[in-house]
Amino acid sequence: MATATVASFSLLSEAEFGCEHLASQLIHDGPASNHFRTSFIKAHNSLGRHDTSKTASSSLLKPKYNCITCSEPCMNGDRKTHTEKTGHQFYIESRNRGLFCQGCEDMVYDHGLEQYKSATPENSLQAAKKRRFSDSSTDELYVKSNASKRPCAKQGVRGLFNLGQTCYLNVILQTMLHDPILNTYFLGNGHQPHDCTASDCIGCAVTEAFADFNSIEKPEGFAALNLLLASWRASPTLAGYQQQDAHEYYQFLVDKLHTSAEGHLESHEKGCTCFFHRTFYGKLRSSVTCDKCGNVTKTEDPIVDLSLDVQVQAKKRAMGGSTGPSSTPTLNGCLESFTSPEKLMAGVYNCSGCGGTPQKATKQLRIKKLPAILCMQLKRFEHTFSVSEKVEGRIDFPLTINMLPYTTNPNSTVDKTRYIYDLSSAVVHKGKLDAGHYYVYCRQGEEWMLFNDDQVTPVTESEVLGVDAYLLFYNLRCLSNAAP
Repeated sequence: MATATVASFSLLSEAEFGCEHLASQLIHDGPASNHFRTSFIKAHNSLGRHDTSKTASSSLLKPKYNCITCSEPCMNGDRKTHTEKTGHQFYIESRNRGLFCQGCEDMVYDHGLEQYKSATPENSLQAAKKRRFSDSSTDELYVKSNASKRPCAKQGVRGLFNLGQTCYLNVILQTMLHDPILNTYFLGNGHQPHDCTASDCIGCAVTEAFADFNSIEKPEGFAALNLLLASWRASPTLAGYQQQDAHEYYQFLVDKLHTSAEGHLESHEKGCTCFFHRTFYGKLRSSVTCDKCGNVTKTEDPIVDLSLDVQVQAKKRAMGGSTGPSSTPTLNGCLESFTSPEKLMAGVYNCSGCGGTPQKATKQLRIKKLPAILCMQLKRFEHTFSVSEKVEGRIDFPLTINMLPYTTNPNSTVDKTRYIYDLSSAVVHKGKLDAGHYYVYCRQGEEWMLFNDDQVTPVTESEVLGVDAYLLFYNLRCLSNAAP
């Protein structure tokens, strides 16, 4: 059996172990590695169970880092000093029980060590010893060919601490923090807290989050505590540590940001020209045509997102409809279903052209005005009189989408670049209807990052396009050519 070469050690250890520093502790079984595992188990178990009380002060929301070697607790800024003084470089983070390597200056994940967390004390050490790879030349070649060193989370991205079932807030805030339009506004003094007199202002809280996120002196995660507290005070339904819907929180946040804008108009029908209205709000036109006399009734309503039925295509296929050969629903297919004519039965529509009598009619929805930031909800939560359930399954969505076919002028000869949108974020919900977890994929420059609360991981485009998205955020590619 061949042993790994020195040249391949870094890649091998990076793939098999959490990092090369951890590999130096664990790659050779013996008293030293057994002592490290025992210390790690002891440090992890000493943290006990998570504190689920609702009365945690803001100081308790900040994580501590317990040294694995000597058990000394360190705050974020003290960790480096402790390592330099003692040479101890591995810590257990108090909130998520994650392993922090001071050598990497990052959280690291090790499969072998993770196994003992759910194991009994009797077999935890044995479970932690098990590795996923052997030292065979085949395994070594595979690792060298497929492993790559993971860039650390200090490259301009920061996670958000979960303050007690606040992942719904974290994913929406991360989406906004990575939006170039909103960065220009909030980092360019668009909302000025020192001039704001409103109490518990959401605009002030979001401005603070943008400033904190972009602070070069704080490369690690932070807690959006003021935004959480302001949200609680603004909406009693949000107050407390129960799970919330990320889509509903997005609608709430947009509405409150609109309210915080100077010169905003409460009535959307009057043509508000404030920054947030122009950025987030579009307009949807509903046209109802009487099947008997051809009379058309049009209404227009403001929208901050499009809610798309992900099961429409499957239902049409089951009924023999022609929605294409693909077994996987697509975002374009959902938009086509959303904007397709729909038959209304008699009794639903009273036609003014027929003397106000009930008539059969055809209803169609079309987008009258598109916002600069377009949110699309893939409706995964269904509620009926008898049951509430979550719809699982992937929906194919593109990196770039042309929204012209779904507008009130789908066949016009206008410049199509005015309707081109690029994907900026994808929010995912995992778990059951009432007990799940949110995380989000955001574009960071030319790269993509996965934000799972305070954990930040680089990912590929193909990984993003393969997720079971719940919310999709697209940005208008060229603002100067924005459609009216």
